[in-house]
Amino acid sequence: MSVHPATRASLPRGIAGADDQAGAAAAAVRRVSLRTRVLGAVLAINLVAAVVAGAVVVVNARVAAGREMVASVEMAENMVREVAERVASEQGTTLAAAFPPHLRHLRHVRISLEGPDGRPAVLPADGAPANGEAAPSWFARLIGVSQVTRRIDVVADGTLIGRVRIEGVPDDEVAEVWDDVFDFASVALAVNFAILSALFVALGQVRRDLSRFRGALDELEHIGFACRVEPPRTRELAEVAERFNAFAETLGAAREENAHLYARLVSLQEDERRQIAGDLHDELGPLMFGLKASADSLARLAATAPAENAERMVARAKSLIEIVERMQVANRRLLTRIRPAALDHVPLKDVLSSLVADFRQHDPERRFALETGVLADHYEPSFDATVYRCAQEGVTNALKHGNARSVRIIVGEEVRRGAGGMLRLVVADDGKGPPAIPSMGHGLSGMKERVRALGGSCRLERGNEGGARLFVELPIPLGHSTSASPSSAEGRRVRSGPGHPV
Repeated sequence: MSVHPATRASLPRGIAGADDQAGAAAAAVRRVSLRTRVLGAVLAINLVAAVVAGAVVVVNARVAAGREMVASVEMAENMVREVAERVASEQGTTLAAAFPPHLRHLRHVRISLEGPDGRPAVLPADGAPANGEAAPSWFARLIGVSQVTRRIDVVADGTLIGRVRIEGVPDDEVAEVWDDVFDFASVALAVNFAILSALFVALGQVRRDLSRFRGALDELEHIGFACRVEPPRTRELAEVAERFNAFAETLGAAREENAHLYARLVSLQEDERRQIAGDLHDELGPLMFGLKASADSLARLAATAPAENAERMVARAKSLIEIVERMQVANRRLLTRIRPAALDHVPLKDVLSSLVADFRQHDPERRFALETGVLADHYEPSFDATVYRCAQEGVTNALKHGNARSVRIIVGEEVRRGAGGMLRLVVADDGKGPPAIPSMGHGLSGMKERVRALGGSCRLERGNEGGARLFVELPIPLGHSTSASPSSAEGRRVRSGPGHPV
């Protein structure tokens, strides 16, 4: 049973989780490997063929054994009648003495003699000796040949001198059929084992080739578009590998072009922000300073004015000064939001500390903490601005959307094997966490564009104990990493502000 995403979002977490687990279990049952499917199909076909062939063999063997036994009994009956006629025509000859030896070992029959009183006579006529081992009893019962029996009375001068009993014995015929079936089954099993072994090996190679494709897709998703698949020897898979490599190359070129465009866009945005901040500082700053100075001068001139106007002039001047001061505070806050001037002059760690201090000053009831690892004083202007913006946007989202009471920022360099240095930024909070169906707002989408422009990654997840976790990873520009030297990492982890386990 599937649940609509909107309905799933309204379900309690336990019910939704149970439904997800049930769906995953059902999907796991439905998913069967290619090798298992092919081998299972071949094995099923062989089993059906074996059952059909066995049924045909049993039916044919039953008919053939019945015919052979009837023919043998009829032939033995003719021979016995000739002996009976000779015994009847010769005086003083007993039935046992007149019985020829060659009739004692006929195939598929057993001949026995009985006296006039019905007692068996001594005659070793048990049929021909068996040529090998007898068939299993279950196979003989499966063949199920009907019993054929004939009785011949031997009469001399109108007197019954004995009887000859002829019984069909299908054991030899069944044993021959069993030998043929056993030999055929042995050959069939050997051939099927060879076929299944060859298919197992061949499909194993195909599976390894497909596993390489899966690994390449994972690498394409998580690492980058530089991965390539070596074409396997199978022609169809080799064509897929060539198409995959061409696709990855095309995506890599498009990604590189987009990265250049993003980088150019971010650079232009930072230049524009710097220019706007400079214009606001250079244009509005002197104007507000002059306005405040004029208000102060007006307040001083009020002392020389007539008494009836002096009090009102002083009140208006003070009100004007308060408005100008609020405008100056708003202008400084706006300048900081557009582009902090300290980014170009103050170490990045101190800029982030100032950001945390501003949040703490404007929202003293909540707790903010900053933990810095290995950090350079400056990287590149766009890199420093991106780190600052991501931290600022992460804290703002935690307060605005998550209603968090405590926010922690962790930032520092990391060294990864096979890759250059990475700067990792984590913003963790104890709020209500991201929604089940996340919506891409302007702040988060803009942050992802900035990070993507620098070749990094950005993701927002729900924490193990609630809250949200914002993870940002940025490749450090060449020549700016400080984590390559072991000595530089000692004593560089700094905590700013009261910590709180989030």
